[in-house]
Amino acid sequence: MASLLCPSAIAKPGAKLFGIQNASGHVEYLDEPITVDKTFVETARQGRAPEERFRFASNCIKTGCGHWTGEATGCGLVGKIVDGMNRNAEATLVTCPIRDRCRWYHQQGATACASCDEVVRNVRVAAVLA
Repeated sequence: MASLLCPSAIAKPGAKLFGIQNASGHVEYLDEPITVDKTFVETARQGRAPEERFRFASNCIKTGCGHWTGEATGCGLVGKIVDGMNRNAEATLVTCPIRDRCRWYHQQGATACASCDEVVRNVRVAAVLA
C-alpha cells in the first residue's frame, strides 16, 4: 500500500495541490491533485502564504512531524480539529481527490472530512509552535 498523505502539508516542490480556498473561506477540492513544482511554489509565495489559501498533501512523515502522537494513535492534529470544530459527518461526503490515502480520513473517517473544508494552515502560528 502507498503511504498515507498528510492533508496539511506545506507548499514545496512535489507536494500535491488538492484544494483552493474560495471567497467564503471554504476549501473547494480539485477533481485530481496536481503535483506542484518549484515555479508554482515561488509564484504562490508572492503575497499571502500559499498554505493559507491552498491545501497541499505530502507523504505523512510520522515521527518527523510535531503532530505525530505515536503509531497507535497517529496524527494528533486531526483529533484537535475534530474536537474543536465538533461537526457531524454528512451522510454524503463531498468528493475529495486524496481521501483514499488521507491520514486524517484513515484515522477519523467521515468525521475528519466534516471539518476539512474549513482547514487552512497558518504558517506563522505553526512556526511559533515548532
